[in-house]
Amino acid sequence: MKLTSEKIFKYPPTGMEAFLTILFIVTLGWLYSLLQLLNLKDGGGFGQFGPGMEILDLANFYFVDNPYSYLANLSFCSTPDGTWTIETWLGSFVMWFSMVLAMMVPSLLPSIRSKRFNSTFVFWFFLGYIIVWSLCCMVGVSLQWMLYSAGLLNNQMVISQPWFSSIIFFIIGVYQFSRFKMSACVSRKRLLDLAAGPSTSNADKLHYGKQYGLACVRGCCPLMLGMFALGLMNIVAMLALTMVMFMENNTPAIGQHAKLFGSASIALGFISLFYNFL
Repeated sequence: MKLTSEKIFKYPPTGMEAFLTILFIVTLGWLYSLLQLLNLKDGGGFGQFGPGMEILDLANFYFVDNPYSYLANLSFCSTPDGTWTIETWLGSFVMWFSMVLAMMVPSLLPSIRSKRFNSTFVFWFFLGYIIVWSLCCMVGVSLQWMLYSAGLLNNQMVISQPWFSSIIFFIIGVYQFSRFKMSACVSRKRLLDLAAGPSTSNADKLHYGKQYGLACVRGCCPLMLGMFALGLMNIVAMLALTMVMFMENNTPAIGQHAKLFGSASIALGFISLFYNFL
């Protein structure tokens, strides 16, 4: 039997190329988040950027002679002089965008690998996804500016009033129990299945990417608000919330996880409220 070159070299897609592309994008998000933290113009230590960040002070103490010697180069998004300039707005947008790449995009990795999406699909789908989250980043920067102007956010981008942190945690906790949260989680899985259809055009992929991004905003944006209470520069909190959103997106027990994390958020609200009266 005669074998043509097409039959010999035509292999089914594995999705590995698309998977590695998304993994590279996630790595860029985390790399930028780390670099902006290490280049802040401040000598007060990492603990001021939110709970849990003291662990970086400990690591730096053991590996660097001067604990804060590298905290004196470039300011990415903090406002040590109390003013907001065009550079501050742009830096804050890039900060939010890098947080999206680092925290939200990892949830796509298992689906891209299991469904064996090709690079063309990932390009158009991811483009739609990023368009939606870019708009959300603009909202995040505006909210950051309003909170800072109202005196509720300090120069280290951490909520300065414990009672306001409590409100944020309570909002997140209540939302985790709502039907809107459950609806968003179900929509994400349905949209990925529809987008994986063999007859979808590039325009369809872009459309599904935007719809998926909107579903993610509805499901995860309230969780992202927790970064205000925990600290926008808090790498430890970023890692914890990334794991939370990854579990919510890639495990069958969506409802149980959402309620568990909602209960934890409400508990944090009461703890923050308790500290407000100390």
